[in-house]
Amino acid sequence: MNITKHSSKAISFKALGMLIMLIAVMFSAANSYSQDNGEKRQKKTPEERAQKRADKMKEKLSLTDDQHKQVYDIFLSQTNEMRSLHESGKNDQDKTARKEKMKSLRDSYNSQINSVLTSSQQQLWETHKKEMKEKHKGKKHHGKKHNKGEKKKN
Repeated sequence: MNITKHSSKAISFKALGMLIMLIAVMFSAANSYSQDNGEKRQKKTPEERAQKRADKMKEKLSLTDDQHKQVYDIFLSQTNEMRSLHESGKNDQDKTARKEKMKSLRDSYNSQINSVLTSSQQQLWETHKKEMKEKHKGKKHHGKKHNKGEKKKN
């Protein structure tokens, strides 16, 4: 009878040890995840965003230094205008008009970028845009998630 009590204590200590280990692993994973998310959420300056986009284009399309500079300038202007439009439209009731304005700006900037690129670079650029569109197909919100029926609180 003494052996049964001793072995049941050993089993409960093992179970307790496993439980503590499981909790530690879960806490560690949750902490790691929240740190990764925090890094991704840091807002980049317009200059950083334009630089990143221009660098990606240089890599994908083999841009010259002059083309890279021109594309950077276009992206910087676009980023600033879109940000301004977004900020001014936060309190607007007419979201459709703001969306149309943003679409018009995007089209204008795409035309400007195409004027910088050679015809073979334009083809590569169009292919890349289609690939990115397919990759992000089905995602309604980029960045923030909103629950249906809830209004965004400022």
